[in-house]
Amino acid sequence: MLHCMLKKMLLVAAVLVMVLCCAVSLAEGDTAAFTPLYPLRSDAPELTAEGFLPEDSQEEYYLVIDKEAGEWTYIDHEMFINIRQFKDVVERERNLIWYETEVKVAPGVKFMIQHANPDPQYIGRKFLYAHDFARQTNSILAISDDFYGFRVYAKRRPGVIIQNGVILADDTLSQPHWTLPTYDLIALYEDGSLKTYLAGEIGAEELLAQGVTDTWCFGPVLLSNGEIGQQVIDKQFEYINPRQTLGMIEPNHYLIMTVEGRHKNSDGVGLTWCAERMRDLGCTEALNLDGGNSIKLVFMGSLINSDQHYNEKNDRTVTSMITLGTFPLETILGEEE
Repeated sequence: MLHCMLKKMLLVAAVLVMVLCCAVSLAEGDTAAFTPLYPLRSDAPELTAEGFLPEDSQEEYYLVIDKEAGEWTYIDHEMFINIRQFKDVVERERNLIWYETEVKVAPGVKFMIQHANPDPQYIGRKFLYAHDFARQTNSILAISDDFYGFRVYAKRRPGVIIQNGVILADDTLSQPHWTLPTYDLIALYEDGSLKTYLAGEIGAEELLAQGVTDTWCFGPVLLSNGEIGQQVIDKQFEYINPRQTLGMIEPNHYLIMTVEGRHKNSDGVGLTWCAERMRDLGCTEALNLDGGNSIKLVFMGSLINSDQHYNEKNDRTVTSMITLGTFPLETILGEEE
């Protein structure tokens, strides 16, 4: 009898110790281990709790390029990129091809905005094909952006633009426009968080004072604090189109959605579908970027979305791109496309 009581007391003590350990961990700010939105392949290395290769890993990086499977992956010691292609019939029996790019980075690693001509006096005056752009910059990931450079080139209102910690423009609307761009923006902060703002809600000086390093100004807002943006709710932009979106699941953890359109295999979608899809995947903040034939998703120097392959005449050039990471692309690129 005494022996049984002693065993129960020891069991209770062990449970209490476990509870206390959990409480201490939570108090110290520990978070759950990173789990990718989509499982990696069976040959993928074991990752750290943050989602990266361990420091003592024998490999410098893990790379998958599989067009047939619709899967592109790059992981190193401070960066996780996983692109998945999807094909389905969605709203109103529309054929759709889209890509979901999940990005996780270590603190201090950030998206960069690069221009075909980096001279501030000539922004928007040089155009490159997206894959050529990415190869020249040796970018692991490159996507089309808010097309700010083109607005400068065309002498249109630029919006609130901060790039790499420098204010380039602070000329926007007092409220969101009812045509694209609406001049809503998404801001990247030093801590890796993204936050959306409506046109006229905040200026460049205030954003810079808050620690914003970069902004992208297009719109409309798809998600703000987990809620779908009002213009999306009002069905302002439900015409089908190719789409590009940028969102945050949590600081340093992002989701990019690239939707093909205007060709026989993919019709495109309205923004309600995009907003709902990103919300369902865990995003709390998201903005619609420039769409149409300008959307580009480039991985390791190769164009992933296939507008170029369906209709080469519709493959538009770009003046700037959002890039992440660098890699010696000549080591993996074969013959020119």
